[in-house]
Amino acid sequence: AGPPLIYSVGAIVILLKNGMPKIRIMPKSYLLGACGFFVAYEIVYSRALAIAETSRQTLEVGMLNYLWPCLTLLFAIWINKAKLKWWVWPGTAISITGMYWCLTSNSGGDLAGFIASVAAGPMPYIFGLAAGIVWAVYSNISFRYSEGHNAVPLFFAVIALILWAGFFMNGGELHFPGLWPCVQLLFLGAVMGISYSMWESGIHQGNFIFLAICSYFTPAFAMLFAALWLNSMPPAAYWAGVTLVVGGSLICWAASVKKA
Repeated sequence: AGPPLIYSVGAIVILLKNGMPKIRIMPKSYLLGACGFFVAYEIVYSRALAIAETSRQTLEVGMLNYLWPCLTLLFAIWINKAKLKWWVWPGTAISITGMYWCLTSNSGGDLAGFIASVAAGPMPYIFGLAAGIVWAVYSNISFRYSEGHNAVPLFFAVIALILWAGFFMNGGELHFPGLWPCVQLLFLGAVMGISYSMWESGIHQGNFIFLAICSYFTPAFAMLFAALWLNSMPPAAYWAGVTLVVGGSLICWAASVKKA
């Protein structure tokens, strides 16, 4: 019952933080479209992780999902008519290369092994890539149609209901997991809820293009956090990847800056 509990906690935390969303005055295109993509992302990505057979596959599926910052920026050109200079393309390519090096630093950037893993079992990778695409579309749709509204508490509640329905339909039974697991569930649910809510607020109230570019650092920070959590310093390849992510992000930022 972990996932439905996490999303239930997340929904409650966001409601306490932001208050009840005013659903009646929200644009239907945002409420239905963004909700559909938000729920689809969570389902597709969780499915990708569930069917990954090895720890390496799980990491590589996450790597494909982490393409969403680049895809968000590129989709902004199509969906939101963002005006970006041509060098956004090489900047994006450099950042993607950096992401790859960050996430495969422990295996020395083994591209041949990655290709072999995809060929042996492509479905986790297809779902992982689909998740990145879906989240990028969601972010752009939310920016375009939300009119400043934040329906993330509703999105979390919908996902929680779907997960609870699946849990009980599969014969699941609730058991008290103990104090420490409960603390971890509460912490994870709160962090997830607040993070998604802040991302939504950033989309609506900040510089959407700049936010998407800054998100290029997500996989690098995620890898660093995991390494620190496990008390293991990242190898040199990780820092080379970070350098590429920084360089590519700066190029993309320069491509988005308008002349005065």
